[in-house]
Amino acid sequence: MFHLQKGINVDIATSQSLNGIVDFLSQPDIDLTFVRPLSQRSTSIATRVLSTFHKGFWLLARQDALIIGCRGCNGIIGDKPGVLQFSTTAVAPAFQNQGLGRFLIQQGVEVAFQRYSPRIMVLDSWSGNTQFEHTVTKLGFVKSREYEDLVKRPLGIKTVEYILDCRNWPFRK
Repeated sequence: MFHLQKGINVDIATSQSLNGIVDFLSQPDIDLTFVRPLSQRSTSIATRVLSTFHKGFWLLARQDALIIGCRGCNGIIGDKPGVLQFSTTAVAPAFQNQGLGRFLIQQGVEVAFQRYSPRIMVLDSWSGNTQFEHTVTKLGFVKSREYEDLVKRPLGIKTVEYILDCRNWPFRK
């Protein structure tokens, strides 16, 4: 378990947490923050949560028992040995702009190092998500490409991919 601040703990989700993650990501004030809301994508939120859990892990930020943030990791990409892919990062509106998202991303990288020893880590967002870009570039990720992905994003909004060369990560212990 990791501690961000008094009363907020971050831990690795168990199978008993999966319904809570689905409920958290399904809340309109979370779901609608994604450019193409998760509920409007071809794969349901429940299926995405379960798939991420089985292929990788979820980190959960909780205040008491209430989920206030999460970070998903899809594990090693099957056809790309040594390349790890992260998925969803979400923080409840009342806890945004307090460092929780950055903490979840940083702890996700730490857990991924311990579990998978990847050469490269990959994550993505959408064009215009400057807060996310600022956060991940401070952690050593570099923008690698922008592309159209009509499954994830509406027409005119590009997916932005970031990579981290794990040999150069500044927080690696």
